[in-house]
Amino acid sequence: MNLMNRILVCGLAFEMAVAATNVAQAENNTSRGNSVIFRIENIEAIENKEGVVSQCEFLLTAYNRRERGIQEAVINLYFPDNIDDKYKIVGDEVKVEKKQSGEKRGVVTSVEIRDLPPHQQKSFKEVVDTDKCFLLLDQLEYSVSSCLEEGEEVQFRNNKRVNKGACSEVFDYINSQNPEYYSEFKDIPDSEMQRVLISQNKEDMQIIEDMYKSSLDAIQKASQKLEKIK
Repeated sequence: MNLMNRILVCGLAFEMAVAATNVAQAENNTSRGNSVIFRIENIEAIENKEGVVSQCEFLLTAYNRRERGIQEAVINLYFPDNIDDKYKIVGDEVKVEKKQSGEKRGVVTSVEIRDLPPHQQKSFKEVVDTDKCFLLLDQLEYSVSSCLEEGEEVQFRNNKRVNKGACSEVFDYINSQNPEYYSEFKDIPDSEMQRVLISQNKEDMQIIEDMYKSSLDAIQKASQKLEKIK
């Protein structure tokens, strides 16, 4: 199966089409100046003892461009699975199926940020239980359930926390289509930036291969379950 079919198998073609549509708008996708921007990076697949991908590790890097530090915050992340139930393999061909109704699918997790000073950034590691690491690429829905600035105190009533905090609305997600992904995070020197740009194509190819293998494995498991049902 050639590279294009592999991309179709794992659904990357769909995601790339969406991204390509948004490229022309990328320059307008800038964040607010007085905000905490964050990005998802360093996505890595984790294999179990059998050599099968069972988890994905990533970093959430947050840069505080505000004048006040962040004492603590909880960012809830939802990476939707827009590929599931859309594609199936028939022989050597990829068929597109109608979207099935049902609950939203994807990866859900939360990342806790602590002690983020003004005009500085930190990275926070997170591991999620999924074999579809490609879901962590750019497509993200998020909310901030709580955020306390420096000096702000947690308020309780009847032993329950009642305040969300003063900074829960200051976070802006930056995906890789946004120029700020490469320009605004301050820990990347020019030499490192050049290295990243040069190696990006190789990394993209590896991601495609990983996605392809994960998709075929998922299809095989689904086929085995259907056989048992029959």
